[in-house]
Formats: sequence, C-alpha cells, structure tokens
Amino acid sequence: MRRARMMEAKVKKEDLFSPQGHSGRPRLPGHPPRGAAQDAGSLLRSPLGPYVLNRLPAALAAVAQGRGTYEQLAAEQCHVLRAAGAEDGPLATDPSSTRLVQLDLLFMLNGYLPAGPAAFPRPLLAALAAQCDRYPSLDPHMSYELLIDVNCAEWESTGHIRVFTEGDLGRLERDFYLGHHLAEPAVRGAFDRLSSLVLEPDAVDPAAALEEALRGLDDFRRYMARYGRLPREAFQAFRPYHMGHPGGARGASGAFMPSVQLLELALLAPTALYELYLDQSLAYFPAWSRPVVSEWRARSRAGDNVVQAVLDGRLKLDRRAAGALLGVIDTFVDFRMVHLGVTRKAIPEAFEPSARPTRRSILAQDGERDFLGGAGRGAGRGDELGTSGFSVHNVLTNAVHRLLRARRHVAEVLGPAAAD
Repeated sequence: MRRARMMEAKVKKEDLFSPQGHSGRPRLPGHPPRGAAQDAGSLLRSPLGPYVLNRLPAALAAVAQGRGTYEQLAAEQCHVLRAAGAEDGPLATDPSSTRLVQLDLLFMLNGYLPAGPAAFPRPLLAALAAQCDRYPSLDPHMSYELLIDVNCAEWESTGHIRVFTEGDLGRLERDFYLGHHLAEPAVRGAFDRLSSLVLEPDAVDPAAALEEALRGLDDFRRYMARYGRLPREAFQAFRPYHMGHPGGARGASGAFMPSVQLLELALLAPTALYELYLDQSLAYFPAWSRPVVSEWRARSRAGDNVVQAVLDGRLKLDRRAAGALLGVIDTFVDFRMVHLGVTRKAIPEAFEPSARPTRRSILAQDGERDFLGGAGRGAGRGDELGTSGFSVHNVLTNAVHRLLRARRHVAEVLGPAAAD
C-alpha cells in the first residue's frame, strides 16, 4: 500500500493525458495480475473486482465493435454474479467494502447504458437492490463520489482503477477520473481560505488569505487546462457509459464536484437560477459535502460571503488584498472559460456551430439562461445535455456571468484600491 501511495504522489498535472503516461504506471485493465496471491487482495475487497478490472473493458469493446452482443454480455455477467454468491444475499459482507462492491456493480450496469435500461439484466438489478436494502446509505446510481472518490482512492491504495475502455483509451479514461481527484484539493483549499475570511475576518489577514486562495485556484485551473489534451474520440468512447436515461438518475459528472460550488458560495451570493441548480444537484454531490453545501448556501444567501462583505463595507481591503480578490475572481472566470473551451472540443454538439463564448459576450447577456432545457442526444440542435442532464453551455456561461457581474460591482466599490 505504501508503494502504491508513493506512485500516486509522483503523478503531477503534467502527467495527465501525456503520451508517456505516469511514472510508476499502475496496472490497467487488459493486463490481469499474475498469481493467486495477487488476485486474493481484490477478492477480499470485492468479489467482482477481478471481472470488472480485467474482463469488462474488453467485453464492452466487443459489444461496441459488433463482435459480441448485450445478451452474451448479460449471460457472462450473470455467471459472474452467481459465482460471487449474489443469489445468497448482498455481496458486501464487510461494511468497509460496500462502496467498492457498489462501484463494481454499477460499472457492470452502466455498460448497458448505450442500449438503454431495457437491456439491464434482472439478476444484476437484483444484486444492486440487495446491496441498497442492506446498506441504505449507498448511492443506487453511478455517482461522482463512487466514480471519482472511491475509484481513485482504490487506485491510490492498490494501483487498480475501474474504467470502461481498454488499452490506450483506458489510460486516457483513467486520467480523466484521476485528474478530478488530484485537482479537487486545490480548489477545496481555496474555499477554506475564503471561508476563514468570512467566518473569522478579524483573525485572518485578508491579503494573505486571498493570495493563498488565488494560488490554489490557479493550480486548479491548470489541472483543467490539461483536459485540453484529451482527444475527443477518447472522451466519446467512454462518455456513453455515464449518460442518464429518461426517468433515471443523472449521470456522474464533474458538475457534481462539490468544492467548486463551495468556493462560489463562499465568494458570492447564489442567484435564483444557481439556487435551482443546487436544488437539482445536491443529491448527486458526495455525501460528506451535502450538509456543508447546504450550510454555505444558507450563509451565502444571508450575506455571509466575501463579495457581499466588501460591498457592505464589513470587509476592508487594502490595495494588496483588493488586487488579490480581483485575481481570485479573474482566475475563477479563467477556469470556467478553459472549461468551456475543453467542453466545446469534447462535445461540439452542445454548442451552436457559430458559438464562440467570450467574457464580453457572456457579460452582455441579459441574465442567466435555462440550464434544464436542451435537446436529446444526437438531435444536432447545438444544445445537447451533458452527463449531468443539464445544458453544459448554459451551466458554464451562467457561472461566468455571475462572476463577471460580481467583479464589476466589487471593482466599483473598491475604486482606487483595486487599481494596478
């Protein structure tokens, strides 16, 4: 375990989506571990682990390429479930392994999403139902917490990571998940600095806190920039396994990374549409974050946020602190704009062909736009929904619009203190 964590520590943002891969590259699906002793660890953690890690990506590739069928996939998986003892009750007998077993079951289930829920095998649904009945706190659908937090924690401790694709595609998919996991502490640190400024303004040096937040946010932005190296065809290869379906749960999505939302709430008050976004998203955030997001949502709505404290005169900033605050807002906008660019490359169908969102054009909008509407997948109208079930374009441009309006108000109040 210690060696695996040392491997993780060597991974830097520059390694993500790099043709050279990571130093100390962990074992990938398609390269089964050798020897019973190595299999034993996976079996102890999840009886489905060896199948999901070593056989599922190749089985899904066979179906996608017409070399196999969903019926054959279901027959194979039903055999795996019987061998694991699914007919005798929940597969996770130790509470510490429940989330990993749930992740494996959901990786198996999501393999059928391109065909729709009618293809879901009943024994697999029954195994999931048994798990959720025994452990009600489990997410019954593939969630950000399972896909990113649990999956990447397993990678850190064992060198294994669950992916849907194989070979080079699998390495890129791995980095897609790992990048979220490695990046979040940077934005969480920025939130911690801003929250301390809100909660204990007299005990915190505003300039130092804001400059530290700026460094963390800039580091986070750089992680997002690495996603520009992900080939569109690679993203499109594993994206179908994260799409929601009518009447079902929203798919796992970066839209549900909680620390980005916490940072915005500590920075500025939620608007009506952002409140609606949080209403729609809260159940999909990791369990630990839901009460924290709810707390900061209430605080921020009541005026306990950095921008409102500056506008009200409760938070006095000198020239250094004022410059740092504007830098935080600008870098947050930069992150959102980079995200827009990455998304436009990966999902061009989510944008009008002539759309080239800029800060100027977004600020000139008459307000935020509906993020719940949108076309069905493949409709070709330039407003396809993301895996979150939201309009990708409108979620991102709405965030930029809120930040740019807040910056304008702050700069007006700070006046000469904000000048370079």
